[in-house]
Amino acid sequence: MTEVAVVGAGFGGCYAAYRLAAAGRRVAVYERTYRIGGRIRSAPLRAGGWAELGAMRLNTEAAAVMALVEHLGLAAALEPFPFGRPETFAHTHGGLRRRRDLAAMPDSDADMLVARAVEAAVPGFARMRAAFHAARGGGREAAAVHEHAAYRAAVHTAAVHGVPLRRVSWPRLLDAALTPDAVRRITHTGGYDVHTGGAAEWIDVLFDTPPDAHYVALSCGMQALPTILATRCAGAGGRTRLGHRLVRLETTGKRYELTFAVEDFAGRDTGGRECATADAVVLALPQAALQAIEFAPHLAARLRPQWRADLAAVQPVRALKLFLAYPEPWWQACGVTEGRSTTELPLRQVWYAPGGASHLLLAAYPSGPSTAMWDRFAADPERYPVDPADGTGFADAPPAPAAAVAHAHRLLCRMHGVDAPPPVAACLQDWAGPRHAAAWHVWRTGRSPGQVAPRMRAPVPGEAVYVVSDCWTGDPGSIPGVLGCAEDVLRDHLGLPEPPWLG
Repeated sequence: MTEVAVVGAGFGGCYAAYRLAAAGRRVAVYERTYRIGGRIRSAPLRAGGWAELGAMRLNTEAAAVMALVEHLGLAAALEPFPFGRPETFAHTHGGLRRRRDLAAMPDSDADMLVARAVEAAVPGFARMRAAFHAARGGGREAAAVHEHAAYRAAVHTAAVHGVPLRRVSWPRLLDAALTPDAVRRITHTGGYDVHTGGAAEWIDVLFDTPPDAHYVALSCGMQALPTILATRCAGAGGRTRLGHRLVRLETTGKRYELTFAVEDFAGRDTGGRECATADAVVLALPQAALQAIEFAPHLAARLRPQWRADLAAVQPVRALKLFLAYPEPWWQACGVTEGRSTTELPLRQVWYAPGGASHLLLAAYPSGPSTAMWDRFAADPERYPVDPADGTGFADAPPAPAAAVAHAHRLLCRMHGVDAPPPVAACLQDWAGPRHAAAWHVWRTGRSPGQVAPRMRAPVPGEAVYVVSDCWTGDPGSIPGVLGCAEDVLRDHLGLPEPPWLG
């Protein structure tokens, strides 16, 4: 008999299921696809290394995540994640500049321009942020609490042209503090399209990120995190059913009945339906998947009145990643070996030798509106080889349209001023495809995470139905965010104590 049904085998679902199974609960995990990991997906290269199609790095200051990595035996696999390097490029206005040169050009560097805009909205932000992280890193908890309280007070009174900051969007704040050309440069040299979410919520994320953040990756692939959690859950007696999409949830007395549509490997509905029962249900799902669930009348009547509004409190952000494997790392002749370059071209971000694969480029990583430029290739029936006969490609990855690969290669040559040989393999992950509605989410302007997030974790008062998701957290789309959400549900609603390794 199942005590807890966990729906969704992404990182949050795997973590919740592992913790429950390790505590002796009888757990069953149901996953729509035929893989573990959700938006964490690592495609191995035959020649070594990984194409991180989803999450690709960890912040070392995220203490809970680092503790989990050590608990799972992955500490030895941690390796530096090179982000901005002095020798990498910022390609904008048709010119190619080294990152080291941008330090002397404050009107061209995205980080400097963002810092200027935030400081204009929240005077003293940089000082409070630096003091907060110095205190936290030095173990001075009281001082950290003081600085955080000072920051919260400053945000509460902040305004943009007389409008409270909580009612101002991020683009409106940038427009108020910077010139139109400076806003364009943030997009071009920052690599990400300017999202349209709330300014205060995004500034909160910036405050919680250390000024000198250090990032790491896993040499065994980021997907090792959910995979090991799923393996340990199974070792503790948990069960996993793949190809099961939750379509209806209802209550039968003291238990819950879940109805699943059975899908094939291609994501097609086979027409089959299966039912399961459990004492409690954990919906470890993102926004679109939750919106698609049918709640039986008894449960629907008891959903919080804010349920639909809370679901929509975050907005989806699309992103895609196009990886190209080359016979030789031609970019080394340009003076770069690793790290990231940014460009105003539709490529947006170019990562060199990601995942420890020396012959690999994350050739295009657009987000937001920039992704639409790649839609014209979606209908191309010809696919570039994923794994050529010589074994130089990817072992498990989604194929890329041949026309998209040719276009990206031309843009790469144009950006770097070279005539490089064509790639030997390619793969593309679109996080707004048929199985995914978004790569991550941002808070809408005027929505309060402090009010919405607790309601989302327990959406049906008096019922044992809970939500574990990265969407409604202080840092949507992050591994620390979903880990914190899962722990809140496990401790506050399912009666689990804090795990010893987390302390």
